[in-house]
Amino acid sequence: MKPVERPIWKRRWARMIALATVVLVAGWFLSRERPAPAAAATEVAQTPEPGLPSPAPPPVPAEPPPTMAVATPETPPVPPPVIDAVTLEKQEVCSGEDNLISVRAHSPDGNDAYLHSTIGTGTGMRVPLRVWLEPDGTYEQPVVTVFGKDNVSTTVPVPRYTVKSCEPERLVEVLSRRMPNADEDYEFLARIVELPQQRDAAPRAPFAPVKYVWTFDNEPAVTTTAPVATHTLSGPGTQPWAMYIQHLVTVNVFDAKGRKLTGRSSMQMLNTSFENFDKKGIVTLLARGTPRFPELGEDGVVRQTFRLYHQWKGPVRLERVTALRARVPEKGAPPLPEDASEVSLGMDVIPEGQGVEVKVSLDTKSEPDVSVVTYVLEGSTVDGHPARGTFSVMRPPPRPTKENSTPITDSVLMAKVKRARELLGQQFVTDEDLWRLEREGRFKDLNVQRDTP
Repeated sequence: MKPVERPIWKRRWARMIALATVVLVAGWFLSRERPAPAAAATEVAQTPEPGLPSPAPPPVPAEPPPTMAVATPETPPVPPPVIDAVTLEKQEVCSGEDNLISVRAHSPDGNDAYLHSTIGTGTGMRVPLRVWLEPDGTYEQPVVTVFGKDNVSTTVPVPRYTVKSCEPERLVEVLSRRMPNADEDYEFLARIVELPQQRDAAPRAPFAPVKYVWTFDNEPAVTTTAPVATHTLSGPGTQPWAMYIQHLVTVNVFDAKGRKLTGRSSMQMLNTSFENFDKKGIVTLLARGTPRFPELGEDGVVRQTFRLYHQWKGPVRLERVTALRARVPEKGAPPLPEDASEVSLGMDVIPEGQGVEVKVSLDTKSEPDVSVVTYVLEGSTVDGHPARGTFSVMRPPPRPTKENSTPITDSVLMAKVKRARELLGQQFVTDEDLWRLEREGRFKDLNVQRDTP
């Protein structure tokens, strides 16, 4: 016997009632777990009057999103460097006599490449220190401060040594300056300073220098007859890969009787190649030009040779060289944009060490409006680090003429210019030439009276 089927409308009603029951039960459970805000319970439904717009519902404050604590690993603080030893060159000196103080230190975390220090008023890991006795026979004890990464430092006093009441008759100061248009070339000047003499002291024998023996770090000595020397302080491979480069310059000054005076200078210089890699991850490509200043040939062409090098271990492959030409606008016109073009230098690898030489030129006749061409170098190391650098070849200033120059009216300056032209065998001399000859003492015998206005 077949069961009697209910009408289809009854079956649909039954399903709808069951679904509504499930929704009501679920809503009841949810309301128990998450009660509605108190403000919602006080809301009263408002029926708008006919013809009036319905009022906007009151804003419901948004619930703030749940906050989640994200654990970030804390960077451990950089430990201060450890000073292993501070050594003295001498256990006793005269007041004002220098004493070479050397410091040896290390970083507990192995970051020795950041170490640098100050010793007294000097900077460096080896400093010729001078102290002067006070009237009561004491002297202020200097300190050594060694800095590590992030300039975290450690300070200790310099060990005591005996400072006697005697004083040297004269001192030698070593002054230095970076040569223009060169990164590593420096000029050094030895200046003899006569100290004040006591009234009741015997007259001093004069000291007339005849030669200067220079020592730069541990390199072979260089002898000059003038108190000036030029030197390339740091080249590829001569210094460790570190944030600071340390140098000690020594000069021994002799007179005709063989008497000797000694002067020293410590130099602690920032290594920009290390800094660029440490801060930016970029290997710096360096360039050294020969001649140091651009020279215009008789054919109107400026020719220079540049040695490209770097301080990275391993070769650097050049991937792109862009030449930027700066053009001189006409008088009163706005500046012109630089012209950029990709060029080839005839090589694509800069090896480690001495690097490689390239020759570039600027034809001032075929490009009369170009003042400078800057070569932008882009490449990478074999281990994937980007390498960047630039160098430029420039149009030298026009040679002096009566029309573009101011005549010299000072008689002393005119005498120096004439002497410089004779000594250097040049038709034209620069301020740099005059300063160098002045420091070398080449104008001492000029007996010229300055014109009075």
